[in-house]
Amino acid sequence: MTGLDIAPTFIRYARETEMQAPLGIDYILGDGQCIDFPEANFDFITAFMSMMDMADQRQVLKGIHYVLKPGGFLQFSILHPCFMPPTRRNIRNEAGERVAVEIADYFDESDSRIERWIFSSIPQTERAMLTPFAIPRFHRTLSTWVSMIVGAGLTIEAFGEPTAAPELARAEPVVADTRIAPIFLHIRARKL
Repeated sequence: MTGLDIAPTFIRYARETEMQAPLGIDYILGDGQCIDFPEANFDFITAFMSMMDMADQRQVLKGIHYVLKPGGFLQFSILHPCFMPPTRRNIRNEAGERVAVEIADYFDESDSRIERWIFSSIPQTERAMLTPFAIPRFHRTLSTWVSMIVGAGLTIEAFGEPTAAPELARAEPVVADTRIAPIFLHIRARKL
């Protein structure tokens, strides 16, 4: 197994963990936009919440197709392009409960937006002392994603739109809005 990440700190921690409890994983510092592995090298590739942060997703998908073995698959997750477009806001009722989602700029695929955020689980008292993450946003519509995947030579097998169970949404309000509209999209595509 090979782990690839652009963040030196993540790779350092992963390598330290591998040395303490070896699992046979090779961690490589690198960029998913410049996949430099031999052709037909992997049985599967997974990308968790990273592809929407890459400027040239079309090229990434072509690179993935190149390094997958025939019959191999790509499993990845992204922010749901339909429900997490560049502009999104939760609508709340008088009790402060989330009841709807307002979205805008869905068709805006410009690459000039920078998204800034802090993990919602961080206490309000600590938030003022933190610098928000600044991440370039490369939003694509659902039809653009499908076009890029198919254009890379992959066949879409499954879409998933996870939602929190009602009990979990009540217990953990931070995931309650997934009961209104999905936040994430999971996609499986295969190289035939």
